[in-house]
Amino acid sequence: MGPAGSGKTTFINRAIGSPDVGRGSTSFTKEVCPVRYPHPDGVRSIILVDTPGCNDSMTDFRVLGEIAMWLTYVYTKNIKLNDMLYFHPISDYEIKERMSRNYNIFKGLCGKDNFKNVIFVTTMWDRVSEDVGSEREQNLQSDFWRAMISMGSTIQRFEGTTDSAWKIINSLPASRIAERRPLQIQREMVDDYLPLHQTAAGKAIIDRLFFLTSGPKQLTKGRKRSRSQATRPTKISITLSDDPFATLPAGTELFTLSGSGSCSPEGYQSVLAHIIRALRAATGGPELVHLDYVRDTIGVCLDIALSIVVGVSAA
Repeated sequence: MGPAGSGKTTFINRAIGSPDVGRGSTSFTKEVCPVRYPHPDGVRSIILVDTPGCNDSMTDFRVLGEIAMWLTYVYTKNIKLNDMLYFHPISDYEIKERMSRNYNIFKGLCGKDNFKNVIFVTTMWDRVSEDVGSEREQNLQSDFWRAMISMGSTIQRFEGTTDSAWKIINSLPASRIAERRPLQIQREMVDDYLPLHQTAAGKAIIDRLFFLTSGPKQLTKGRKRSRSQATRPTKISITLSDDPFATLPAGTELFTLSGSGSCSPEGYQSVLAHIIRALRAATGGPELVHLDYVRDTIGVCLDIALSIVVGVSAA
């Protein structure tokens, strides 16, 4: 896993000796792609799983949804991952907001019990000098990744070659199947039946959205804005009725539902269907292409709406 363009697909291509795994070398992965390849020991096979990262065409919530769908499927088949590789381009001179949010989602997806099975893989060393890269690597280890490293995560360099890829793969401990643990998001969604937005990884996205929509960002230390000073999001109030042709009033950002107290299950179902259609239409709005936090907000709302089950009693 890792941000879009961090070198995940390149790593797999080098490992299996292929210049392309069904995609152009400059395109972003848009779906989970498992690749089976025989291990050089001739005894076993390994499965490397490529995952999408957030970019202009895929929001955080959509990316997490794609990954979570695959993870929950394999977990129901009693398949557990051996290790996780998290990719980071050392050529990035600073930790951008995109990097930070991907990392927080990854932490929530794995869960603390699995931090010891994580390797942080730094990439694109050919774009920086050894001195600059080493300094950035040390900063990542002592600051950004410190919490996970203190719980067993390690760091490796990917030099862009087949030998380098296999050096990393061979450093992974081959744990027995019975000793492998499910990821936190697998336990949450399969064992605890939680919808995506209620998982730790989903909440990491939602927390970020509330931070971004609460007003101007406070990125430096200083006085904290009080709750009363924070900019409140505009809310859309929808009165539920039995009218199947009810339309949604226009508005921005988050919405809430206010019931009339006499709405039937059929009325709730009708309004919910209108909400889902409106949210799906909004996710494709061209004006939101570069407003990823707005698209993520809509994506979260859509996921919540789709998770609602309205009971309709028999007559």
